[in-house]
Amino acid sequence: MAARNPNPLRITEPVWQLWIGMDGLEPTAVLGGIVAEKPGYHSWPSRLDEDDYSLQLADDLAGPKDKAAAFDFTMSAAAMRLYTSRLDVAARARDSRLYVAGRPILREFIGTKDSRVVYCYVLTGGRALGVGADAGPDSGRDDSHLWHLHGSIIRRFVTLPDLADRILSILRGETLEAWRARTIITSTGATMQFTDRLPGATSNPGRTVGQWVVDDSNLRDFLTQRVGTPGIVNLPQGGSPLMLLLAMAQDWQAEAGRQKLRDEAILTAVQGRAGAAEVLARIDQRAAEQLQVLHAMRAQIASELAPLLVAAVGQQLVGQVAPDALVAAQETALRRVLGGLDEARA
Repeated sequence: MAARNPNPLRITEPVWQLWIGMDGLEPTAVLGGIVAEKPGYHSWPSRLDEDDYSLQLADDLAGPKDKAAAFDFTMSAAAMRLYTSRLDVAARARDSRLYVAGRPILREFIGTKDSRVVYCYVLTGGRALGVGADAGPDSGRDDSHLWHLHGSIIRRFVTLPDLADRILSILRGETLEAWRARTIITSTGATMQFTDRLPGATSNPGRTVGQWVVDDSNLRDFLTQRVGTPGIVNLPQGGSPLMLLLAMAQDWQAEAGRQKLRDEAILTAVQGRAGAAEVLARIDQRAAEQLQVLHAMRAQIASELAPLLVAAVGQQLVGQVAPDALVAAQETALRRVLGGLDEARA
């Protein structure tokens, strides 16, 4: 059974979680090793010579200097064929689970697809290993890989939070479409699962991405649907910026009604002095001006304010904008809207 990380000084938690997941996925799997004092990715950079092949790529040099970056999973012949083949299909298709911002998270994997011939596929840096291209199959690996699956992790990505989920998704046989359906890709290129906790500050420390997405959907429904539309799960709370906006809009409508009565009273008062046609023309002119301002504001909200709010909400999800800053942005937007309403009413 899987246990706690036995060597956190040399093994990152994402790499250890990869073994935890493999242990739960494959009954015949045994951990062959992660850390080893030998050349290559099983060792840590600070003990290697600078010409070691695991220290030649820019993303390898950008990784932690004290952590190993490889895994060996020993398993049955049938399991070796299954998982090597699944990795091969994904690598040849440039499956996005194996890439972050266009850069591969694995240097290579080695196993067998037929239990007779060792198979290695290099995802990047192949020419330095004698491969005819930057990526492709590479021969000449030792026969121990007929019974153990090896993976070299690009050192920059040994701390990638979803490293295990990406690789295990492929090993499980999950489709790329299914993985994407349960994954949110943030503006930094990282991914979050719906069950992950939010990285930013929240009043509920156990709040998950999935719960946030539901609330965000409710917010967008409320912004885009008619007031009182059935199916909106939760309306914004009283005193929230959106409810204040609704109340102020209702107040403005009431004031517009009162202004109409005042205009009618003025019309009555001036009849017989100024011509009725002249007064009516003035009222029509003011009404047209108000409509023009309101149409311009509607276009402004649709093309400017709404995208800004959506962007701010998205940044809050990845912890880039604090909730109080988002509220401030909403209040600024409200002031701009209400200021336009005042101008239209003046």
